[in-house]
Amino acid sequence: MKDCYGQHGWKQFHRNRKDILDEFDKIYEQQANRPVKTAHGDGVEAYLRKWLSEFLPKKYAVTSGYIIPNLYDDSKTLYHYDIIIYQVLEAPILWTEGNYDNSQQGKYLAIPAKYVVAVYEVKSRLTKKSVIDSIEKLKEVNSFKEQLPETYHSGVIYVDLKESEVNKKILIKDLYKGVEAHGFIGGMVLRYESDETSTGIISLHSIEAPDSEENLLPLAKKIDDLDIYLTENGNAKLAESGGGATFVYTGEYWAVSKSYGVSYTSNNLILDLSWSRSGFSQFCIRIINLLDGNHDPKKQINFGQIFDKLPLKEACVQGSIWNPNKPFLRLNVKANNQDELPTIAYNDDNEAQINFTVSLENVGNFPLTVSDDGFKSTVELIAKGKAEKVISVKATIKEKGSIEDFRKEVESGKLIIPYRVVYHKQGDDQEFIQVKQNVKVKIASVECVS
Repeated sequence: MKDCYGQHGWKQFHRNRKDILDEFDKIYEQQANRPVKTAHGDGVEAYLRKWLSEFLPKKYAVTSGYIIPNLYDDSKTLYHYDIIIYQVLEAPILWTEGNYDNSQQGKYLAIPAKYVVAVYEVKSRLTKKSVIDSIEKLKEVNSFKEQLPETYHSGVIYVDLKESEVNKKILIKDLYKGVEAHGFIGGMVLRYESDETSTGIISLHSIEAPDSEENLLPLAKKIDDLDIYLTENGNAKLAESGGGATFVYTGEYWAVSKSYGVSYTSNNLILDLSWSRSGFSQFCIRIINLLDGNHDPKKQINFGQIFDKLPLKEACVQGSIWNPNKPFLRLNVKANNQDELPTIAYNDDNEAQINFTVSLENVGNFPLTVSDDGFKSTVELIAKGKAEKVISVKATIKEKGSIEDFRKEVESGKLIIPYRVVYHKQGDDQEFIQVKQNVKVKIASVECVS
């Protein structure tokens, strides 16, 4: 993924997710011309079970099959579950049946209820019908929920959200009905058709909120299209409806993962669907924390997160005419440097240091904060105030070039350096304005050029 980086393991999680989706797409393509198209669903279930069995701690096993209550009435129907996670070191296997694949995870196993710690239903697409069907299936355990472990949870996994479903906002309400299923925590949507890099996490949790609330937004948006950016002073700005961000301190700097979400709230419970590039790893980590009974965010494990590089939203360019009701900064470059600094100094490392002096004049009626380095350092200018600053720019000679080539470029008047400052009213860093100048460097002086 372009312009992404992450914590340890993020590439491996990304690869696992891609492998699951590739398997689904391959089987779907093979089944495209067949009258009954169910194998792609069975195939992705088998692949998910295989992956989970490799990922989860070895005290757990993953299968498809049946949950058997203590009191089993032979006249009742047995219900099949797509993914069952159970305590393999303790659970007896009551019986085994064949299934889609020949692997151990592909067999149907019958597991006593007291050893089942999680159940997931898998559907190919997120649609109204698939939501209703999957939640109804999960509700079947309600009749014997007291026999399940305290750490038991259930959820749903949908492979695709198609663009045709994105504006069907009622689906978020349908997902909320998962509250009727014992242990329901949400689930995952592996892929959004218009942005294959993001995964949706479905979460259900308690919140102090109005009796009923919903945001009528599309179910998904492209992560790269979200109006989330860095301002000129390095702060992250969330200007997208439904947009969000997760910040992680790496020990050296803050990393950010962009997200987009929709939600529905009722009876102090909120169901949200949140999309991000870290969604798949978050889902995997959440399973481990739930199986361990760990609900304290401060104690939960955290790895494999994918971070986004936020684009810089440049400030508006200052107009050429001063308006008394608006701030205005005049930027000039002095022909000669103060403090007798040479315009260009060369060293033995194929580098040159270029020095020039800029003058700043606050023509307007508002005190300004001015910076040329992302507000790491600033100049405070009162109304009608002036200031000067020496600028030093280090130039590294091109790999195949030489100092002599650089000297010739200077002598010919072809060396031009773009320079800009950004300012805002003192005490108001919400509106930034920039002023630009192109600086032509000569042997012993500099000048502004258009």
